[in-house]
Amino acid sequence: MSPTAELFGVIAIDKPQGKTSRDIVNHVQRIIRPTKIGHTGTLDPMATGVLLLAIGKATRLVEFAHLQSKSYEADFILGKTSDTLDTDGLVQTIEEAPVLTADEWEQQLPLWRGCIQQTPPQYSACRVDGRRAYDLARAGIEVKLESREVSIYHLEVLKFEYPLVRMNIRCSSGTYIRSLGSDIAAALGTCAVMSRLVRTAIGDYSLQSCAKIEQVASVDDVMKLIQSPEGLVSQFPRISVSEIDCERLRTGSTLEFNACRFNLPQAENRGGTQQSHSDSNLASQPIVAFDGDGRMAAMLEVRGEKLQPTRVFL
Repeated sequence: MSPTAELFGVIAIDKPQGKTSRDIVNHVQRIIRPTKIGHTGTLDPMATGVLLLAIGKATRLVEFAHLQSKSYEADFILGKTSDTLDTDGLVQTIEEAPVLTADEWEQQLPLWRGCIQQTPPQYSACRVDGRRAYDLARAGIEVKLESREVSIYHLEVLKFEYPLVRMNIRCSSGTYIRSLGSDIAAALGTCAVMSRLVRTAIGDYSLQSCAKIEQVASVDDVMKLIQSPEGLVSQFPRISVSEIDCERLRTGSTLEFNACRFNLPQAENRGGTQQSHSDSNLASQPIVAFDGDGRMAAMLEVRGEKLQPTRVFL
């Protein structure tokens, strides 16, 4: 058996500028082939920061990781436009753009916290009739992208020295930071392009816990750097299951709902504060089962009075 065959976890990489998310995935894939690998959220080539690589059966948890909040530090240059909304595109200076003050920018921010409607940029990974929007944009085809609801949990100015604005942002997955900066500027009668983006966290995984891609050169490196996949689903209720229950899960059998003791995490509401789960909403979300040694055993869902395994990792 391949030494990587049983790998199950996450490697947190600090993606360097100029590399695509796919470049990073391909680099690690060559080392651990044929073990599966995926990532939990694309970063543009100009962006740096947290890129989570799901290894082995952890690829089956990627959809849950998309539900976690993401944190960024971003720089915007006011008074400029770009077809891509960042400095990787065709940048133009608007000579008559108003010179904003720090107070004017700050006063606008409360309107952009909480749930907002956002239209993705033309140069984005959104799919339109099966094709990526950025492919259509590069071909000169203009497409209409529908606006969608995103959540901004935290929005703070770190630095304002016109024309530079540096922001700290924590938001829901699917938020386009380029669009956020551009939209705020537009509301103030000007424009902005993003010149720098660092993803500082995804859920519980922070930039401080990331490895450089140069540190991943061998199977031994992967073995040293791989972390528990638990952080991909830390927002969900969890239970500990007995050895007998583990055997039931291995065969796809259900568990008795009322016989389980739940360890409930604190749930983040749309305002960014913490609130407790209640038993009444357990039926509306996945549940994570761990064996007696603390290893992730399965993902479950409530079906009547039973807990049905939907993904088994034993």
